[in-house]
Amino acid sequence: MSTEAISPNVFVRDFTRELHAQNAAVFAGAGLSMASGYVDWKGLLEELVRDLHLDPNLETDLVSVAQYHCNQAGGKNALTTRILQHFSQTRKPTENHRILASLPIETYWTTNYDKLIETALVEAKKVPDAKYTVLQLANTKPGRDVVVYKMHGDVEHPTDAIISKEDYESYHHTHSPFVSALRGDLIQKTFVFLGFSFSDPNLDYILSRVSGLYRQHQRSHFSVQRRVSRLLDEVDDAFEYRKLKQHYFIKDLKRFGIQTVLVDEYQDITKLLKEMASAYKRTSVFISGAAHDFGRWGRADAEAFLHDLSYQLLKTGNRIVTGFGLGVGSPVINGSLAFLNDNAKTVSDRNVVMRPFPQVSTGGGNLAEQWKTYRIGMLEYAGIAVFVFGNKEDGSGNVIPSNGMRQEFDLAVQAGVIPIPVGATGFMAEELWKEVSADLKSFIPAANHEFEADFTRLGDASVAPNDLLGIIFKLIKQLQKN
Repeated sequence: MSTEAISPNVFVRDFTRELHAQNAAVFAGAGLSMASGYVDWKGLLEELVRDLHLDPNLETDLVSVAQYHCNQAGGKNALTTRILQHFSQTRKPTENHRILASLPIETYWTTNYDKLIETALVEAKKVPDAKYTVLQLANTKPGRDVVVYKMHGDVEHPTDAIISKEDYESYHHTHSPFVSALRGDLIQKTFVFLGFSFSDPNLDYILSRVSGLYRQHQRSHFSVQRRVSRLLDEVDDAFEYRKLKQHYFIKDLKRFGIQTVLVDEYQDITKLLKEMASAYKRTSVFISGAAHDFGRWGRADAEAFLHDLSYQLLKTGNRIVTGFGLGVGSPVINGSLAFLNDNAKTVSDRNVVMRPFPQVSTGGGNLAEQWKTYRIGMLEYAGIAVFVFGNKEDGSGNVIPSNGMRQEFDLAVQAGVIPIPVGATGFMAEELWKEVSADLKSFIPAANHEFEADFTRLGDASVAPNDLLGIIFKLIKQLQKN
């Protein structure tokens, strides 16, 4: 194991901070697309390497090999054909693409020709602005959410692809605006490099283009690499040699401000990204509640409690997600607006995600189904859900438990959102608190003895509202720490 690598926990912690600061960016190599069925550089050029009577298993400088082919063939036509053959087929984005697309990452750089990043972003209901020619850099796609810089071209324009050594050698002249844009982003943003291996011919070129900027006061970036593992029938000396080479490579990346996190298998990258997405989402708290009747609380005490809950959530660096439930939505919004006003902030989804429910069915659909879809959409933003009160008036004027809160609870659990029902508020919240308390480890695996004791107090009706707030924030802090 290389002593130069950082732990996965450090990567998740530090990159999550950059996500919150809106400073995160991704640089995607061929390895990110391979799980969807696309080839890497070696697979792309294998046939052409054999045509040169060379051994694909021995060749590592594939940029030079591509140039040898162009020299032999008198042009890039065969390379262009290979790109079309391998990348024009429509593939589905991988889980890694979808996780990244769900995060607040506004800048992607890639050397890949495929459209998996753009497709994943569209599926995540974001508008990507893909840049693969110099002229496109001068234009901005209306309403864009994300910029995708395809610095080596796009499958739909294979004749312009950067693939041979001559293309790389002239890149500074032919694509200097891309080089400048990349340098700017590397200064201003924190990148995670995904899908690059030691044999990837692009990585050295990328780093050499910006190496002059990484001498002093360099910004930290991250690279996820697969840890060297023993090959079949590999002798000890050969294995130790490759481990040592990886150690020196990781150390060398530090010259460019790039810290490396190692994983044992490629599927571990998905686990790592899931942990990062989960850590980020845990700072978005969904407040679920509806109250025609505030029970033993009384309206004034309940509204003060909800106002303070919202204010303190934002003050402690969290984001609020709310569906503006009856009797609950107004004090939640008031508390949120009070914090934003006190701190000279404008209302935006970075602080408060407000999604009032539609009251009239549209498009001929069923309103109940539309509400369910709406709830699923809101919960996609959140990692923790706080449930309060939960009642409504039926057609006869009777106060009954809120089936909408029940549905939100079930959907939250299905989505992996951690539930915190405040049982002391009564009604459906009390029912949910009893359900979670009866099998706490199943609902909240990270719960320890201290967490369980505090969670138990959430159901105690004798606990004062201010004390309940303290318990809620203690529980949230522990969940976010874990």
